Amino acid sequence: MTLHLKATLNSYGQIFFSMQSWLAVLVLILSMLDLRIGLGGLVAVIITNLLSHLLGFSRDKIATGIYGFNAVFMGMSLMNKFYFNHSFLLFFIFAIILSFLLTIWLETVLSKKNLPVLTLPFVITSFIIDFAFRNFANIELITQFDRFTLLLAKQMSVPWYDLVHSLDHVQFPQLIHLYFKTLASLFFTDSILVGVVITVALLIHSRIKSTVAFLGFFCAFVIGKIVGFDLQLLTANLAGTNFIFWGIAMGCFFIIPNIHSYLLVAVFTPILFLLYAGIEKLIAGTGLSSYTLSFSILSIVVIYVLIHRTFNKFFVFPYIQYYDPEKTVYKSRNYAQRFENDLPFKMKLPFMGEWTVSQGYNGEITHLGEWGSALDFVITDENRTYALPGSKKEDYYCYNKPVLAPADGYVYQISNITKDNEIGDVNTNKNWGNTIILNHLNGLFTQFSHLKQDSFKVQVGDYVTKGTILASCGNSGRSPEPHLHFQVQLTPEIGAKTHPYPFGYYFEKTDGKPILRIGEIPPENAIVYNVNSLDLVYNAFNFKPGRELNVNHNGEILTWKVATNAYNNTYIHCEKSNSTAYFVNDGTMFYFTDFEGKKNSALYTFYRSCFRLLLAGEQTIEVKDIIPLSKELPLSIKWLQDFLAPIVLLSQVNFSSKLHRMDNPFYPEYAEYLNQVEVKSFWKKQPDTEYSITIAQSKIEIKSQNLNLCIE
Repeated sequence: MTLHLKATLNSYGQIFFSMQSWLAVLVLILSMLDLRIGLGGLVAVIITNLLSHLLGFSRDKIATGIYGFNAVFMGMSLMNKFYFNHSFLLFFIFAIILSFLLTIWLETVLSKKNLPVLTLPFVITSFIIDFAFRNFANIELITQFDRFTLLLAKQMSVPWYDLVHSLDHVQFPQLIHLYFKTLASLFFTDSILVGVVITVALLIHSRIKSTVAFLGFFCAFVIGKIVGFDLQLLTANLAGTNFIFWGIAMGCFFIIPNIHSYLLVAVFTPILFLLYAGIEKLIAGTGLSSYTLSFSILSIVVIYVLIHRTFNKFFVFPYIQYYDPEKTVYKSRNYAQRFENDLPFKMKLPFMGEWTVSQGYNGEITHLGEWGSALDFVITDENRTYALPGSKKEDYYCYNKPVLAPADGYVYQISNITKDNEIGDVNTNKNWGNTIILNHLNGLFTQFSHLKQDSFKVQVGDYVTKGTILASCGNSGRSPEPHLHFQVQLTPEIGAKTHPYPFGYYFEKTDGKPILRIGEIPPENAIVYNVNSLDLVYNAFNFKPGRELNVNHNGEILTWKVATNAYNNTYIHCEKSNSTAYFVNDGTMFYFTDFEGKKNSALYTFYRSCFRLLLAGEQTIEVKDIIPLSKELPLSIKWLQDFLAPIVLLSQVNFSSKLHRMDNPFYPEYAEYLNQVEVKSFWKKQPDTEYSITIAQSKIEIKSQNLNLCIE
């Protein structure tokens, strides 16, 4: 029952590309103002969803209403066209079944090309019905005369008729009048009040969606005026809804809303108008109506064209379909700001301690041409790479120092046949010297060269983890003095063409102070060292799937569960608030990637207060990030920002975090972070929220004004 209730509501919500229950209920109620037509739509939806369930189709898909929303139009249009009798009942059922079969077939065929079905099943079935019914003597068509006499008399007898048509004689500008009537025609009624209610509901549901819906119709109105089209025709047979659906579909649903999607709606509306007029002319005299065929055809064609671009520019498809344009804009913009240059595979520096880049990318000595994207590392004091006198390789600081695996992988190849050079000697016959190559099993290989002979700690075929000691730095091959040559490549041969690839995290020492570098390549002469996490903090935030977290939120006891979804995203779920926070702990940084649920939940407090934490023990580093706007702005400001969101964001929520203190810099048992959230909107700044995050004995305690949240 829960499945079918959800499927039924979503079938109505999908008419406006929505999955919000309140909007679906409203649409269902509006369809019932003409009880005869409304029941036709409802019965058609129930039959369709029952059939899909009985035949074993995906329960998740059924629940979305994707199979049922064409049935809404099918059921209502059949009841609008024909008189009801026993023969029609059988006719009705078979028409709904045919619509369902076409939905499944078209969905199967088009989904292979990542294309939507839209209203094609409804339109095609309607064509078949309009051709077929004339062969059945017991199926009676409702004539225009009967519609304005007998049926109108019955409608006027219902108690709510006067209310429903109370605005019909109010004088609105022609554009607004036609827009209201077109929206009302979705339910085969001409009530202005119904159009007003839908307009307000769309506005409450989504500012962006209501804007592009009106934009599509406005462009059609202007074009109709220019070419001399009878605009009253837009209010009949769902003609005008082509432009409203077009605006929603291409302005904010299939494309992330932006100025380009708005321009797409406006620029292509004349083409849609031409397509609609051409189809109507083609079928003139047949008794058919094209309904929403032109919208479906043009939308599918445009999406198909955009899919086959080489570059995903201007018109960007949403990675996740939220059925909420505002959420799509805010989250996609935030994701681009935060993760546009994020590395899916993070490498660390291949050594311990501070080293200097003696030759960087495209260096003037040996890093040239195909081998330009490589790095040479040495250890230096203030002036030299060696201790005096520097005549022996053992005098050099980096000689015999351990070389580490920068990431997990397999040892693919080892060359250990070259003697180490004495200082000043160079072996040009064996250019790379002693070398090891790791295969990271993702298309990337790393090469370490000029290693010390017989210093290898691993063998070919060994699996190594990040930080495993591989060998020692040496002076073999084309190496006049000890140094470590490191490069990333796409093939496993020694000396293969280099591939530019940044390190995940590292510190660069500048003026004696560390600067955190994220996803960068260290420049020549930079002094760099790894970001090493504190076990205390790392373990406290190392939430493994399957774990249950015990939470005390201002005295309220909660249980959160840690799990992983089908896309391998790890998340924390609070069943009581039905909220979910997605996070990453990559060993260096803990950060949240997304949140779904209630803003007033304890989980959102955790998400907001610990949005991004550096797990290292460096107290001078301030980590900054940007929290999505979805749940942060007051309603009045959010509505204004919603209208402007596709064009410009005039609001931002800034997050900062800094390790404040710890009891021991080497093996701490207590650490405290001071985090801050700053909300700016329309050049006004709200009071900052400060959080104290303390970690002790794998317990996390978050304190702020009137807040105490403990997680263990």
